[in-house]
Parts: sequence; C-alpha cells; structure tokens
Amino acid sequence: MKKILFFAVGLLMAFTASAQKGEMSVGANLNIGLEDGYNNFGIGPKFQYSFAEKWRGEASFNYFFKKDMVSEWDFNLNVHYIVPIVSEKFNFYPLAGLTLLGAKADLGPFGSTSDTNIGFNLGGGFEYYFSEHFKANLEGKLQWADGSRGVIAIGAAYVF
Repeated sequence: MKKILFFAVGLLMAFTASAQKGEMSVGANLNIGLEDGYNNFGIGPKFQYSFAEKWRGEASFNYFFKKDMVSEWDFNLNVHYIVPIVSEKFNFYPLAGLTLLGAKADLGPFGSTSDTNIGFNLGGGFEYYFSEHFKANLEGKLQWADGSRGVIAIGAAYVF
C-alpha cells in the first residue's frame, strides 16, 4: 500500500516538474458520488498537464459534503487520452488512474471513525474549449477501493 502511495506522489511530482513542456490548466469540479442508494455532493480543485500530444495527467482532490453523518474525500491521479471530436474545441477522453478514498463517520456522543483506501479509477469525459483559455467538462468514472462507486463531475478550468 505504501508503494502505491509513493508511486502516486512520484507521478504527481513528475507532472509538476515537467509542467513547462505543455499545456496546463487549473480548475474545479462539482461532483456527485453514487453508491447503492447513498449519494452525496462534492467540490474540489484539479490540475491538468499535457505531457504528450494526446496524453494528459490530472491531479484532483474532492471533498464530499456530510450526509447521514458521513463525509468523504478523494485524491486522484488520472491519465487522459485526448480524442478530438469534430474539431479541436470538442474532445472525448477515456481516463484511468489511482484514487485514495477517505470517509469519516460522526457517531455523536460515541466519537467518530474513519477509513482510507487506495483504489483505481476508470471512466471518461467530454470537454469543450469556449476560448483559448477557458474550457468546461462533463466526466463519469467508477472508483474501486474496498467496494465501488460512481462519480459524475461537471467542471471548468483556466488554460495557460
């Protein structure tokens, strides 16, 4: 488990260290986590870096608001393969990556308990460039980490 975490941190550092070689963007996502009748909303920042012509890395963190005394968060390192649709302004991207999921349950007078798991992401999304410096996306993915859940996100980013 520690090896996977060190790999994930190393991957993020590699994206950041070589960030001057390609397009970068910074933005935010609004999310909904879906799992067996338990849905909760979240929000979080993201950073993307294009490290090759059709390949991009993304690091994101999401906080899912407390529902039924449980709050969740996730940290993701994903890779996207960019497929232009119709023009360079509208793209599809399959994604795969690693996730670190955490949950905390507030048990009232009995205290609280928490759990953290490492897992995998698999999904895809669509993005549209409104201008050279602004894009929006719609994304769906499955996260597998001690069980599975879906996450749907809508986001926006500034491109530089």
